[in-house]
Amino acid sequence: MKHNFWNKAAMYGIVLALVSVFFMVIQPVLDPAKWMNIVLWMVKLAGTLGLLFYFMKDFEAGKESYSYADAFKFGIAVSFCSSIIAAGYYYFHVMFIFPDTTSQISNAMMMGFEQAGISSEDFNTDKFIARLPVIMMVSQFIYFNILGLLWSSILANGAKQKVTASPFDN
Repeated sequence: MKHNFWNKAAMYGIVLALVSVFFMVIQPVLDPAKWMNIVLWMVKLAGTLGLLFYFMKDFEAGKESYSYADAFKFGIAVSFCSSIIAAGYYYFHVMFIFPDTTSQISNAMMMGFEQAGISSEDFNTDKFIARLPVIMMVSQFIYFNILGLLWSSILANGAKQKVTASPFDN
């Protein structure tokens, strides 16, 4: 049972991560207007939530009982597998595919440090900037897992099996 659980979670996690990766690639390639970025974000949100809910319901198929806890655990497992892949891709995204993303973020951070009065004597900015892609990958991994926890907890209520018997039926 555990083997099937993690196999399905990993397969579904790959599909869920591909949606995130697709939108990570589309935005810098198309360089859409601000309103289009909002539309793309909403489509990504709807797509990932719809897929996660579908995956949670699909895992229920053929089971005698499927509680909130079962749906929640499976949603978390799918989100975790997806987070690993999406965060790993994000590292390659900022390191190799679109390296100017890192320089834009580091320039913005340097300006923020300067405005805050932090100098290179107070804080080793070069060392921080050198580690920025790894920091960004770890933060994306944590961010995706927090979102997975949140959405799984909400969607699990709809994914669980409905109780057909009343406790008053005797």
